[in-house]
Amino acid sequence: MMIHRVEHNRRRLPMQVRVCENGIERGRGMLLRRRPDMRTALLLRPCSAIHTFGMTWSMDVLFCDADGRIVKLVESLRPWRVARHPDACSVWELRAGAAALWGWRVGDRICPC
Repeated sequence: MMIHRVEHNRRRLPMQVRVCENGIERGRGMLLRRRPDMRTALLLRPCSAIHTFGMTWSMDVLFCDADGRIVKLVESLRPWRVARHPDACSVWELRAGAAALWGWRVGDRICPC
């Protein structure tokens, strides 16, 4: 797992993203992890669907295309749910409320840097 800073619309943010690049890390996602703070995200790539089975807390989920553009934003996805987007190449998982805190919207570009 690699840890990077985050860039939003070409502006560096004071947060970090943990990039899951192998199947085991992507399969685990946020499962069995402590709830992240508002300055931490998990990036699953390649990925176009996630589930919250076994989770005990809600999270924000961002689906991004190959260019890092947000194509779908799911705020406060509750435990025991599924979310997906057919055009997504990566998925960002964050603490519920983090997407609003950082001002992220569909069409914005986010990427690790």
